[in-house]
Amino acid sequence: ALPILERYERDAYPKKLKLFQKLFSSLSDVSEPVVVEVGMGSFPNAQYYKGTSGLDIIGVDPNDSMSLYANNNAALSGLLQRDSLRVVHGVGEALPFDDNSCDAVVSTLTLCSVIDPTKCLAEVKRVLKPGGKFLFWEHVLSETDPDLAMRQIKKTPEQVMRADGCHLDRRTGEFIKNAGFRTLDMEYFELDRYVYLNPTVCGIATA
Repeated sequence: ALPILERYERDAYPKKLKLFQKLFSSLSDVSEPVVVEVGMGSFPNAQYYKGTSGLDIIGVDPNDSMSLYANNNAALSGLLQRDSLRVVHGVGEALPFDDNSCDAVVSTLTLCSVIDPTKCLAEVKRVLKPGGKFLFWEHVLSETDPDLAMRQIKKTPEQVMRADGCHLDRRTGEFIKNAGFRTLDMEYFELDRYVYLNPTVCGIATA
């Protein structure tokens, strides 16, 4: 059987692919766009960059050992022939970039585990150029099932300890709504087989 995160990515793939395609089509007129991935980790999103070219991709991660895995995944996706990739040490609450310097920021399954999601979103807005795009895909507290929501809240302290600070009870969609983006295209939906990780928000915000 596939590990749970690989199964999750497989099930999320069709919807995530459309989201990334929408992002990249919005960057088609930009020369060598700077795309920052916050909490890049091993770069599971590399598969969504197939067919891109000329991107300057910068991964930000507090775990320096992830750089090797990220580069391996990028190579497997054929990315390194067409785009540039570097991984820098950093956290979402203090992104190591100048104001108005990035064309896009990507966050997938990252805002659940940052210490301060509001500060992280303020940093995303700070580094984005006017009109820059923020693509997000985050698991959240259930909005449709009060029983599941209660179980998510109860389970969160254990999950935080077990899974690098991951919170199951965050209303990340509300944080994004309140972050002051110029426009926000956001969807709440539920995956099928991942219990606490089923409730999800995804979309693209414009700075």
